[in-house]
Amino acid sequence: MERWQGSRMIHLLKLINNPLTQLITQKVVGGIKNKIEKDKIIKAKEIEAVKTVSVEQIRQQESSYKDEWLVVVFSLIFLAHFVPAFQESMLRGWEILEYASDYFWIIILTIVGASFGVNTVKKFKGNK
Repeated sequence: MERWQGSRMIHLLKLINNPLTQLITQKVVGGIKNKIEKDKIIKAKEIEAVKTVSVEQIRQQESSYKDEWLVVVFSLIFLAHFVPAFQESMLRGWEILEYASDYFWIIILTIVGASFGVNTVKKFKGNK
């Protein structure tokens, strides 16, 4: 049994010392190292891009009135439900929206969430 394992070990050493095996090993290890370095560079660029976009978005939102417009639009829609002249139209609108795609509601929630979410969180953090 020991002789068989020793013979097996010799074949393994020959395989490791084989120039073709060494070349393949170098290429594989080099490729893995290259991939790791490339991923690090991409991740660093992504992080930098996120920082830049976030700072630019915050600057733009400080002087933006889109939140106020959204509040006005939603308030007018809400108040229109109580004005007799608009009640029939509002009811018809809700009937139509009953058949709206889920994507429509996702878009509406994204718009409202993006608008109010960032500023609301900023305001709450500022008050604490």
